[in-house]
Amino acid sequence: YILHNSTPQKWERFCEQVFKNCSNRNHEENLVFIKAWNEWGEGNYLEPDLKYGNGYLNALREALDSSK
Repeated sequence: YILHNSTPQKWERFCEQVFKNCSNRNHEENLVFIKAWNEWGEGNYLEPDLKYGNGYLNALREALDSSK
């Protein structure tokens, strides 16, 4: 997926939907991979950005917490 006009709030809703869609899978197949949206050639890790700071990371945490 490529997100246009993205915000941390939209990202959180997207993640919640993905986690919900995967929740019916058995334990061994219940995996979600997130490809880092920055630093494509330098290790692909998630990190804060200049515009939203930790907003996307916090949104991901909130979506994970709500999926438990």
